[in-house]
Amino acid sequence: MICVTLLVAAAAVITAETTVLEAKFQYGMSTSGEYGEWTVKNNRLFQMDAGERLAKVNFEAAQQGLMEYTFDVRYETGGISDRMGGFGIQVFVDDAAKGKSWGNGESFLLWLNYDENPSYGKAGFRAQVYRSIGHSEMELIDGYDIPLDTRVLTAANMELIIPVKIQIDGNTGLVKVWDPTRTGMYVKFYLNEAPKKGNFVALRTNSLSVSFDNLVVKNLD
Repeated sequence: MICVTLLVAAAAVITAETTVLEAKFQYGMSTSGEYGEWTVKNNRLFQMDAGERLAKVNFEAAQQGLMEYTFDVRYETGGISDRMGGFGIQVFVDDAAKGKSWGNGESFLLWLNYDENPSYGKAGFRAQVYRSIGHSEMELIDGYDIPLDTRVLTAANMELIIPVKIQIDGNTGLVKVWDPTRTGMYVKFYLNEAPKKGNFVALRTNSLSVSFDNLVVKNLD
């Protein structure tokens, strides 16, 4: 069962930082394989196909030890008629699938999802973690299906660019996800096993068109 600690005040810690990926899309899109309708416009990376359920774009990024992932995301369209939609980041991917796939090598997918008739987990607005063990096999980890407050899903909030910050310790499996609405606060939990190391990250969407920018992956060891 997942152990979640909510709203922890982030203490200042001095660490060495090495940037392993900096994908700021004003320079275009350079990827390690994608599926869906991905394009760059107005210096942002868009996934344009709101009906695609397995959209994915891979980026090469060596991961080992304490890693930090930051990017921003904005809702564009979709998810209304079918009452479902999600996006997330797949981390510590050992071998990325270059085309359409359910899983993505050995990896973990951190996922934000709204679904009124889900195939995995419970209905509603949820934060989830999936374990991928190949390109065709991925499952929701038992206990990693957390309800979220649907009151944030307003028309005004859907127009905002939302910053995302996540840290994952590949040696221990400790995850910290920062709350974009409360400065310096984060949720922390442990993965069911430590991911150790990986070679790629991937941005993914399901039944949504969203845009991304400022994707940066750092090693903090």
